[in-house]
Amino acid sequence: MNRAVCSMSAAPEPSGVRRVARLSARALDEALSALITENGDAAEVDLRADAYGHGANEVERRARALGVSRFIRDADASPDVDRTSAIFGFSPGQPPLLSLTGEVVAVKRVAAGTAVSYGYTYRTTGASTLALVGLGYADGVPRSASSTATVRVGDQRGLIAGRIAMDQLVVDLGDAEATVGDDAVLWDDAESFAGWCAATGRAPAELTTRLGPRIRRVWSDA
Repeated sequence: MNRAVCSMSAAPEPSGVRRVARLSARALDEALSALITENGDAAEVDLRADAYGHGANEVERRARALGVSRFIRDADASPDVDRTSAIFGFSPGQPPLLSLTGEVVAVKRVAAGTAVSYGYTYRTTGASTLALVGLGYADGVPRSASSTATVRVGDQRGLIAGRIAMDQLVVDLGDAEATVGDDAVLWDDAESFAGWCAATGRAPAELTTRLGPRIRRVWSDA
């Protein structure tokens, strides 16, 4: 028997919903130092597309502090792809410089066979915990991740359930628990980043470049 469609959209999202891209200053500095060691005065950093979504101003500032003086800004330029990949963590098996986290804004326990999100393209296979996350395609989360990519809440990675909406997505966590306010991590290491690339059919640079302005960039020394 088909269950009713699961509706989790509540009141308008509070203005304080977390949408955070966390960036490692230490990882960037290490990559830049390796670039300088290998290339000396010829070291250059690709700042196109706002440094591929990482924030060109901060990337340039840190690069200059380490001694880099050559930067690529021209959209028609052809930089060394391997060098760019090494700086931003785009190479296979390399952890990304940028991790992406949203916030769980609602949690609902549902029965098996419950349809989720627009078009009813997803139904739970068993009793499940659904977590509504305040990130959507307006933030640059690819709609191609619908029902294919995973999101980690606590220690559990769950599948995105159904179609990604403009401001929200739903994660099927199975029997795992979740609480409103929990972090929902889309990617934060080499494995999860590669998983998102595979699930969406996008190159690493496409994932980070297309992240929207509502996502706050936060640099740390971690």
